[in-house]
Amino acid sequence: MKIIDKNKDYYDYLQGIWGQDPKATYRRQDSVIITSENRPPFMAKELPDDVHAYQGYIVLTCGFVEHYIYIENTREGLVLEEFWKRIVTRPKNEPPLMIVYYVNRWYRNCPKSAFKNWRKMPSKEDYIQGIVNHYTQKPNPNVFHRLGWNYLKLHFEDIVGGYNNPILMSFPLTVVPAEDVFIGIQDYLLSQYDTEIKDNRTDVEKLEAAGFDRITSFRKPK
Repeated sequence: MKIIDKNKDYYDYLQGIWGQDPKATYRRQDSVIITSENRPPFMAKELPDDVHAYQGYIVLTCGFVEHYIYIENTREGLVLEEFWKRIVTRPKNEPPLMIVYYVNRWYRNCPKSAFKNWRKMPSKEDYIQGIVNHYTQKPNPNVFHRLGWNYLKLHFEDIVGGYNNPILMSFPLTVVPAEDVFIGIQDYLLSQYDTEIKDNRTDVEKLEAAGFDRITSFRKPK
């Protein structure tokens, strides 16, 4: 794959190892660098006083592969962990690389009608299982990724957003191996050239192409 962009990312070095296929050219000139000004709040090192934790997941789409990454940011630190991936069908000419995130902001001050213990939020294991169930067990489109959890009385707010053609290490998001990102994008770009070519040759022309001679190979026996 050949990458055209003035910005660099953590998987770009593979161009020099695996070569640059001109059919798989990733024109990443419109790449997005995430800075302190446009970085989502759940990636901040310090949490606001009124927030106890952020919890959610990020979908990193590399071509036809979606990587699901668990995210948790508490006062004990940031956790990013890939827990699942799947192959998806996508139309041509969409961005080869995308990030979409779905995160809950858990507040310190809950209303009187809610539980006051913020640690009632799902454990990492329960949250991950809920995500996988949501995508594999005929989810209800009217219920978001909290499907199946009995935490609806807790006080939280959804944070949803994403980027097309992001520079991943500026997010920062580098938990998916560079090889997986590179190959996912490359396969998607090469798929743009996978078109069926109709063979209009006659049977004789096909045999000639296989090495048979028109005069000697097709002469009728006397």
